[in-house]
Amino acid sequence: MDIDLIHFGLIMIVNIMIGGITPPFGSMMFTTCAITGATVGQFVIEIWLFILALLIVLVIVTYMPSVVMFFPNLL
Repeated sequence: MDIDLIHFGLIMIVNIMIGGITPPFGSMMFTTCAITGATVGQFVIEIWLFILALLIVLVIVTYMPSVVMFFPNLL
């Protein structure tokens, strides 16, 4: 599919980060809630801006490979 492996890896990492903090499979979310004693509802209320930021970063990383590949291309 002619996609660079570094670019693909960064797309996967951002997707895993989003999946780790959102229900229903959010392992990082459940771990944080268990440690802090917060409910899932309280966690989601506090984290929604970070989720929005990660979604914006995902769009940039996915559709602008030149931004992602700037430093690797220097090497």
